[in-house]
Amino acid sequence: MIRSMDTANFQAPTTEQGITRETPPDKTDHVRQKHNIEPQLKTDVDGIQEQQAASLSSRTITGLNPHSAPYPETRSYACTLMDNNPRRNCCARHANVSGTAEPKTAQIGNQKLITLDTSQSFVNSTQEADREYLELFNFSFLVDFLDKNSGIKYIVDIGCGNAKISLLMQNYLNELERQIKVIPVDIANFYSRSYAVFFNKPLPINIIPAQEIAGASPATTLFTVLHPFTGTPSEEEKLSGEIVRGETEYYITTLIKNNPGCFVLATEDPYASSPQLYIPPELVYTKHYHALLNCVSSEDIETKSLQEAKAAEMNAENGDIDRLNQFLAKLPEQRSHYLAMTSAITERLQRQMDLKPRLFTPDYIFNAYLWGKRLDNKAIRSRAHIKSVLENYGLELRCWHVYRQDISASEVTSETAKEPYSSN
Repeated sequence: MIRSMDTANFQAPTTEQGITRETPPDKTDHVRQKHNIEPQLKTDVDGIQEQQAASLSSRTITGLNPHSAPYPETRSYACTLMDNNPRRNCCARHANVSGTAEPKTAQIGNQKLITLDTSQSFVNSTQEADREYLELFNFSFLVDFLDKNSGIKYIVDIGCGNAKISLLMQNYLNELERQIKVIPVDIANFYSRSYAVFFNKPLPINIIPAQEIAGASPATTLFTVLHPFTGTPSEEEKLSGEIVRGETEYYITTLIKNNPGCFVLATEDPYASSPQLYIPPELVYTKHYHALLNCVSSEDIETKSLQEAKAAEMNAENGDIDRLNQFLAKLPEQRSHYLAMTSAITERLQRQMDLKPRLFTPDYIFNAYLWGKRLDNKAIRSRAHIKSVLENYGLELRCWHVYRQDISASEVTSETAKEPYSSN
């Protein structure tokens, strides 16, 4: 059954998606609830799947049919860290769209979301970010991934901020003549009146917590989470401990579980973006590393040329990074062995969970598995070795992490048949 919900009382979160922890409006900080947000799908007598209430959360996500009204207000931008709290019932609102405009939308699971359609007059298509971001985020990997998953029609860009990277992605795909719509999503609007003089016309975005998007079609929808800020080392350690003890669940993990079969691509960098610390190893589909010139490296032209040459060498076919990536690309076909090994490693570490929670993080378990496999194949250099070599040249090791809640091919087909997707 489809249940509509009233959006008139939608309360705007005061932080950005992927950015800071927030106390829900009806909870004071000292009584913030513990939670393990896991979707519970139930099929009713008509064969329609509903999203039941998530445990320890007041959310009841069903097949929402919201009226996507414009976002009522804007706010000042504040640089904060991460928002990982569960939500109450929310459906998408859109921001930075003229009240007279009728934006194009797509039905993504239980949400109706506006696309970043550059043919619409209120989208300033010249406002894309610098082209250097193509290299920074290694969009060539994204395109290769889309080539292998050619049915994808929508990319939902979670935590889009001001949506300029989303627009860069959309324009890049347009240049390649890909018929794919990018959908920018955040939980707050970057713009306010006080910032208007410093920025160009704001780009349209959807205001919706990632945790509230559920039931997207794996045949047509891919999620990207570019640079999900994960906080300072002390905050990372605190959140890792909460996750290890089962007190909470990372918001990207919730997104993955709420959309079984959909690919979720997140990026890692050596500064403030480490999603791999929090996402269970059994959700890993594959990973892809690449070398990049350090953002704060010397501007000396000769030094920069040497660094670029070394990065190209490390990224080249059959180089150290390429051989590691070739191994990682085989993870899906070796899934049963991979899951058995990571499960055994997890069990072995169980006794140390309370004493050393950081040794129990998903990333530690994955790398323990990777180390064991590397011993079987001397041609594969460890990530730690590659990272050390790159640092000696002032280079960085960055990574695309691909996650997926595994479901059988028959279930994918069944879900796709139930959820026809359309744009208007």
